[in-house]
Amino acid sequence: MTQLFKNYLWHSELFNCQSNDLTQFEQYLSAQVSRLKLQEKPLGFIDESNQQYPLSLYQTAHIDSDKPSILVCAGFHGEESAGPWGLISALEQLNPSILEKINLSILPLVNPSGFSIGNRLNLFQQNPNRGFVYQSGQVVSNSHTSVEGLILQQSIATLLTASEHGILTCHEDVLLHDTYLYALEPHALPSPLSYQLRDCLGRYFPIADDGEIDECPVKDGIIFNHFDSSFESALFQSGSQIAICTETPGQQAFDQRVLANRDAITLFINHFVNDNCQ
Repeated sequence: MTQLFKNYLWHSELFNCQSNDLTQFEQYLSAQVSRLKLQEKPLGFIDESNQQYPLSLYQTAHIDSDKPSILVCAGFHGEESAGPWGLISALEQLNPSILEKINLSILPLVNPSGFSIGNRLNLFQQNPNRGFVYQSGQVVSNSHTSVEGLILQQSIATLLTASEHGILTCHEDVLLHDTYLYALEPHALPSPLSYQLRDCLGRYFPIADDGEIDECPVKDGIIFNHFDSSFESALFQSGSQIAICTETPGQQAFDQRVLANRDAITLFINHFVNDNCQ
């Protein structure tokens, strides 16, 4: 099968491995899941016939409906590898006591087959972040829905509960030197959280100029309330209170992108921890 997109690979000094080292990634993830006592919920296999490339959701052990429920996701596109590694770095710094104040769920690597070769698409040449169609109050599939998408849609009720108060997806734009984010909110203007996340990324990279990116209007580094068939868009339309998709620039140094994702994830988590403590 002919690849439609270029492979992107980098070396990480922070983790002393290649960006697509799936074995190392799984080892680092397993260590943090154990340390934080997260519960694994297997959702399915990307390659069902060979039982390869499992897709799992990880959650705090005891879900409390009185606490904020947030979902952090990474690795929808395999070449956007600083997101998953940034999530590992954020977990390494996370104090277990924080999990007593929120219900944290993570999808650390949605597209492991693409990640393993540094390619945007999965092994079936599908885009895992398309085909989440919000229609008549439900999330349904279409001809663009990937294997990962079908697996996630089968667990949509769990994912909606997990993301009730917010969802953060960590993406990268491998063609750019500048950073920006997508924000989906029930307001006329972006919230302080969106600007805080933009500024967090802006400490590492230039913020994208006003104009257009992928035919979407950008103002102050934010693409605001742009709806498509992405995972985060479908969850927001289904009831998540806020959905933010960060975009770190693939033309910048890999470890800087890892650290930027780490800090953005930490900021997102702490926002809901602090809100719950007020």
